[in-house]
Amino acid sequence: MKRLFPMLLAAALLTACTPIVPAESSLTESSVQSAAESSAAESSAEESAEPESIAESSADGAALAPVRTLEGDYEAMAPADLNSQVVPRLSHGDTPYYTVLEGGKWGLIDENGTELLPCGSDNAVTLCFDGHWVYSGAIDNWDNVSAELEKTTGHALCPGHGGSTTYLFATAPGQIPQAMHGQPGSSYFQELLPEETRGDAFFPVKYGDLTEEETGFTLTGNVFWNFADAEGNVLCPNEEFDQVGWFSGEALAPVQKDGKWAYVDGEGNFATEFIYESCWQYSYVYNSDTGESTLDEPTFAYSLWDGFAPVMREGKWGVLDETGKEIIPCQFEAGAPYPGGAFLKKDGVWGLYLLNN
Repeated sequence: MKRLFPMLLAAALLTACTPIVPAESSLTESSVQSAAESSAAESSAEESAEPESIAESSADGAALAPVRTLEGDYEAMAPADLNSQVVPRLSHGDTPYYTVLEGGKWGLIDENGTELLPCGSDNAVTLCFDGHWVYSGAIDNWDNVSAELEKTTGHALCPGHGGSTTYLFATAPGQIPQAMHGQPGSSYFQELLPEETRGDAFFPVKYGDLTEEETGFTLTGNVFWNFADAEGNVLCPNEEFDQVGWFSGEALAPVQKDGKWAYVDGEGNFATEFIYESCWQYSYVYNSDTGESTLDEPTFAYSLWDGFAPVMREGKWGVLDETGKEIIPCQFEAGAPYPGGAFLKKDGVWGLYLLNN
């Protein structure tokens, strides 16, 4: 498997902030103010039990029903969190906001389903490196909308800027990991900083031969992923993974081989088989001939969040617990993570299922 660092850097920079020019659209200052007002007051209907038509059963046969539902019939939903510099990206964070896909366009809602930005962006809505909302849709009254978003969410709209990407890498298992930083036209490496491990004892490390080129350093040869600690000890010494996720302080982390995902524990033991499919981080593929971008397939599997992770198997969604058990079998249409549970879609309706009570 040969992956050149500049290619990966270019892909990462596609998700970096790009200049956004205010233009005419249906998004106005009043619409954001209305969203903020409705977000401040949860309706009793949202807190009521869900109709029997979408009630399901957990793996142990216990009755399962959502604590509330969302009104939008979204095709996909994912946490709209920090597009951090360290690769791979975190699958969730601590912001209660979600980017949602409808009609091929992305928008922004809060965890109660209140619309903050309409589905008009070509790319999934994320927070940039500086903590601003990245939204590629046309916006009227840019300054006012941005100010209202900052008031409501604590984050303004992104004015557009560049960025760089960081990989934690080593030339071979057993070597002490370093950090490789990249930006257009150059890359360099330096000693690993504690904050780049995000507090995990074992963190994602990319392995390969370090090669210097005109544009900087890149990894070549047999390139693969694994987990290592700050001393270079490898979590799964007999494995070469295509991709991995983060532990993020949880009991399990996702790993991929031959297009399928499994979960491993903090001692390097497999808690599941390689049976799950990529289900988040949608990217866009640019066609230079047509000048258009098309939505590509998801890239990663979710990490656990307070003990649970939504997973997809054979096109259906369920929920995995910290033992590797499908506590909710894969039978739903779509899913998204939530601390201590998950959002799941059934019969066109998104419901929030809490599992740690």
